[in-house]
Amino acid sequence: MASTELVPVAAGRVPAVRRRRAEADVRAAGGARISASAARKLRDAVPRNSRDARATRWRSFSQWCADEEWAVDEPNALVSYLSELGDRGHPAKTLEAHFSTIRAMRAIKNSPLSKAEIKACQLIIRHRAGEEADDPTLEPGPLQADGVDPDELRHMVRTLDRTTARGKRDAAVLLIDWWMAGRASEPARLNLHDAVITMVKIEDETGRKLQHPALIIKVRRSKADQKARGQEVRILAPDDQELCPIHALREWLDVLADDGQLTPGPLLRRIDKHGNIGAKAAGRHTKDPLRRGGITAETVSDLVTAAARAAGLTPAPAPEDLAASARARQEAHAAAAAAPTVEEANAILKTWRTGVRIARAAVRRITGHSMRRGCIQALLDAGNPPEAVALHSRHSLRSSAFDAYRRKKIPWAQNPTRFLGLAA
Repeated sequence: MASTELVPVAAGRVPAVRRRRAEADVRAAGGARISASAARKLRDAVPRNSRDARATRWRSFSQWCADEEWAVDEPNALVSYLSELGDRGHPAKTLEAHFSTIRAMRAIKNSPLSKAEIKACQLIIRHRAGEEADDPTLEPGPLQADGVDPDELRHMVRTLDRTTARGKRDAAVLLIDWWMAGRASEPARLNLHDAVITMVKIEDETGRKLQHPALIIKVRRSKADQKARGQEVRILAPDDQELCPIHALREWLDVLADDGQLTPGPLLRRIDKHGNIGAKAAGRHTKDPLRRGGITAETVSDLVTAAARAAGLTPAPAPEDLAASARARQEAHAAAAAAPTVEEANAILKTWRTGVRIARAAVRRITGHSMRRGCIQALLDAGNPPEAVALHSRHSLRSSAFDAYRRKKIPWAQNPTRFLGLAA
């Protein structure tokens, strides 16, 4: 056969064609090449809030190193930085967060911390925790959101106009969030078919099995389930219809049905000031096309905060208070910048931060996390086994986070000093 003759292609085989990629490959920190698609997925595998927080901490550390003439990979740079944060009045929890992030970043950049540096950083954090415990002006430990108990939840729901579409949606958000002990991101990420209303058999006091309404919620992924294995939350309908998440969900589903939006997509959807629902609503939509028209974790947090203020559970900051707070911050930083020594500047900032923390601790703090804390505490106070409550809240029993929700106080009726016979 002459070289100019065509060779037939074998049946079922197509010659390989190399196509140009729309996105060029990128270089990782170590110089190795990686496809743009893989790099994007590696980035998106970490929640955006976590990425932003880590970037902020690394930027703060890098700026401090530049200002103080340290190299970011120099031995003891991180130890000195953490010490400086403590001198400026940052709490031990903040030092822990910066240590964790910068330790990981140093390892990624091929300059891991030595065992001696790690130990030194831990001692600096321990020293700062001791300072906080010994400070008579501060309540020791981190500032935490207060839990919303069932009576407070009722007051919050009563601030809503449940005859309107917005009121019905907001009631569904608050009640589903509370009963599922949700993180703010979890109800926001629910899809329409992730919440199923059903009937289950429950034994009453006489042993009879009765049909009872229940809600099954599929949490596809969460902060504690980064591998997206999925978890179920099961909620029995309470007798009190005002606080019933199933009743609230049914009312919201009726709103979607009346608007022709009982369609696949987010369960809890945006509503603009004109009453438009979901993707039809005006304003900025989520960047995720699959979540277009859905609410965000920020929406959930804002609803909780607004309802708590409307119910009188937390004070609304007055404009003059906000202005005074901003002015105090500016004055503290200006005074620190004019201080002749670093030690004096740090002392000024520490005094300012201590004052801010005292002011914040003096009032109730109800945030998006208050619903999760309140539900967990209510379930534990009702006498449920911690194992069952941890399963409901998607915690490991060995989790220090779950342990922090538990009130480690003995009820007065069970207090051991009561039984010494010394009470008058």
